[in-house]
Amino acid sequence: MKNFFRTLFSNQIGRIRYAAWEWAIIRVGFAFTVWFATWHTWRPWAVDIHDHYDIERANGLPSLIDLSWIGQPIPTFVVAGLTILLLVIYGAGRWMLVTTWLLFLIQAIVGGIHSSPMGSHHATQVVALVLLGQAAWFTWEKLRPKRFADTGLDRSSGAIFWSQQMICAGYMISAVSKWVNSGGGIIPGARWVNQLPNIAVQFEKNRLQAYYDNLQTPVSTETNQWAIDLLLHQPAMMMFFLALGFYIELLAFLTLFNRASALLVGVGLMSLHAFIFTIMNLPFYYFEAVDFLFFVNLPFWIALIAGKRKLLSNDPALTHVGESRSLMQG
Repeated sequence: MKNFFRTLFSNQIGRIRYAAWEWAIIRVGFAFTVWFATWHTWRPWAVDIHDHYDIERANGLPSLIDLSWIGQPIPTFVVAGLTILLLVIYGAGRWMLVTTWLLFLIQAIVGGIHSSPMGSHHATQVVALVLLGQAAWFTWEKLRPKRFADTGLDRSSGAIFWSQQMICAGYMISAVSKWVNSGGGIIPGARWVNQLPNIAVQFEKNRLQAYYDNLQTPVSTETNQWAIDLLLHQPAMMMFFLALGFYIELLAFLTLFNRASALLVGVGLMSLHAFIFTIMNLPFYYFEAVDFLFFVNLPFWIALIAGKRKLLSNDPALTHVGESRSLMQG
């Protein structure tokens, strides 16, 4: 147990080395995530961009430049084709500086257009954040002085580490926002947790919103009603479980410490999203995807458990394998 906590909380921030094969797997998986977050979420023909776009009420880039013309059929499929081409190049690991910046720009435009006529939209923001982090990393890799290149992170490790930082920032901003907007206080989140019984109203509103928007039949009431009943009759129990989610978000930076903490906190974040989906029917596919790829990093642990020492030693800079193995053994 002593070794467990020593390994779990050992601070290796910025010193973890990821092998090229790990980055290749993560990169391909993230390419699919970017595609679904961009094209599937956009669907400009479904939101009638041209008729509802209002530059004065728009968000992000569409508030600076009139981009309503992108919502027409030909520009739509041109952007789709460009996105596919960029993702193929990205997945192959080529021209990373150019592809990450262009993919980030497309994602920022798509997210801004989608949210502008329809209200707040943040389901895909984490994808844009990761792309921004990677674009910033490849820019730094290109421009950094030789002394930093010799002693700093290699390409694979830097791309993953800067992506992880952006994901952590998203979660921690969410937690700090809850803390501040609920009234602050010395103890982080204490007032937010105290107000949790009021979230029962949000559960019911979320369940019925599709019905009030377009008369769709509400989702099954069983899970939502169960959650509402617990909040009303067992508030302490429900507050405890929901509070765990807040502190997992607030402590997301622990994923940067080492591989073991990234695995455990990553699983915790994915469990948080699964719990929210169960009781509120709010999917967090893209958050779970980046958590799985950049934090859980399952291929590494499969290789570690299988004892693939040669595979894990392909990158001579790969460190802390021994510490991770000691954690797995107890």
